[in-house]
Amino acid sequence: MTAIRFELLIAGVLIAACGGDANPAANDVANDAGPKDDLPIQPGTLIKLGTGQLQGDTDGGARRFRGIPYAKPPIGSQRWKAPQPIDTWPDVLQATAFGSACPQSAWTQGPESLEEDCLFLNVWTPDPAPRSPLPVMVWLPGGGNQNGAASDQSPLSGSAYIYDGRDLAESRNVVVVTINYRIGVMGFFAHAGLRSEGSISGNQGLVDQQVALQWVQRNILAFGGDPKNVTLFGESAGSQNTCLQVVAPGSRDLFHRAISQSGGCTTFRRGQADAEQQVKAFVEAVGCAGASNEVECLRSKPVRDLLITAPVDGATPGAPGGSQFNGGVARWDFNPIVDGKVIPDQPRTLIETGKFARVPYLLGSNFEEGRLFLLTASATTPARTEAEYLAALGRLFKDSAPKVAEQYPVSAFPSPQDALVRVWGDSRLGCTTYDSMRRVAAQGATAHAYTFARAIPGLEVIGPTHGVELPYVFGTLASPGPDDRALSDSMQAYWTRFAKTGDPNGEGDLGWPAFAEASDQRMNLDVMPSVVSGFRRAECDFWATIYDAAFR
Repeated sequence: MTAIRFELLIAGVLIAACGGDANPAANDVANDAGPKDDLPIQPGTLIKLGTGQLQGDTDGGARRFRGIPYAKPPIGSQRWKAPQPIDTWPDVLQATAFGSACPQSAWTQGPESLEEDCLFLNVWTPDPAPRSPLPVMVWLPGGGNQNGAASDQSPLSGSAYIYDGRDLAESRNVVVVTINYRIGVMGFFAHAGLRSEGSISGNQGLVDQQVALQWVQRNILAFGGDPKNVTLFGESAGSQNTCLQVVAPGSRDLFHRAISQSGGCTTFRRGQADAEQQVKAFVEAVGCAGASNEVECLRSKPVRDLLITAPVDGATPGAPGGSQFNGGVARWDFNPIVDGKVIPDQPRTLIETGKFARVPYLLGSNFEEGRLFLLTASATTPARTEAEYLAALGRLFKDSAPKVAEQYPVSAFPSPQDALVRVWGDSRLGCTTYDSMRRVAAQGATAHAYTFARAIPGLEVIGPTHGVELPYVFGTLASPGPDDRALSDSMQAYWTRFAKTGDPNGEGDLGWPAFAEASDQRMNLDVMPSVVSGFRRAECDFWATIYDAAFR
């Protein structure tokens, strides 16, 4: 069972009317940074807040304010502590460029960052300013909770920035907020010494998100946003974190609708004690094991010394199938945990007992989620035979591998590697999202489900894989043809209608039925959208048995 639990945890690395009782401890760690300012809607690009004035700029039909600090920098003695209220600033703050990304190694969507002063958010709002408050959409970027920032870039996006809120604000009449939050070792670090000093141990990044949502409640009206109509949405790790905020007591009343794009939160999550035990190997690797105060020793280390890749034990390097199927076990893992405060219990348990925000929820995944993760591996060490396919399953799933092979026979796919792509995508993203969807719907929350099925022209090799829907949602697709512009328009209409009313339907678009497990209907988002029933139901029912086993 330990192996199964670990493998389910890895999903978190790659991969939002209230119910239940609030947890006082959670409210203590996400301290509101002062009283609500209640400043009126302000025109132009010079905005007055309670903390000072901001000078933004315009981009087309949108006003844009970037690099707004929403908390004090978590530096020095504040490393790993809950974010503190931002100080006022005497001069006009130039909010015309993105703030620094939080500490992370370089990756495909951004460079290395060593800057801990990174708790910034960005606002796009229509120009001219609206006369009455508009719906607000708050975005949590993805990146496996190891990478990612509001300023991420992609060759898929014509504007260079994937999460550019201009198009949504300009053409859909909403206010868009994108945020940075601590990730990796800076954002999900659990150590018993943190508890001893009265700090939170783990889930610092989730608390950052809550504090950013509190900033929205206090300030967004000045930009033309309605603090009583906030949608939290995100993709991949941002999708998972949106789900976690749905069950987090500290997020109650901070948002009113949620959208999760490729990632749920109801599979097994490790607890604080396990995380604190595992981190001992990291402390030793950094050189602080045995220090009189390990936390202070770790705080004295430069950021780069802490951005070390977790070594993998028991792996089979270069084995056919790719690195995702190498069978290794990471010695440490920095991701959200059940800490008893921010996340007081297993998210599945919180939902099943009604202790979650019963907000309208839109969830979905992409048709071939796994292709992105296995594409590079496929070019180097693909599984070419059924024997290699079965061996790859055995390394990853151990005793459950024969059942996986029975559910995904290699004969049903063009190649053994294609079978692995489907196994990875379903088990890690598609069916984890479905698991959360069916559970919130079973508790009476309104849910709408989708599958994104469009392969970007010219990039058919990756197909409708993980993250490909992002430029369609934000309207940032590079050089879209008529079909792709129409699909982007349709998705933006669905997303923003949902943000406005909690229902994606309207304006003559194809009707999108609410999700119910019995009918199991979802929207299939393609050039010609359609409603489908039972999409990969058998596969997700199978993975549910694997997920369930981790709790026993």
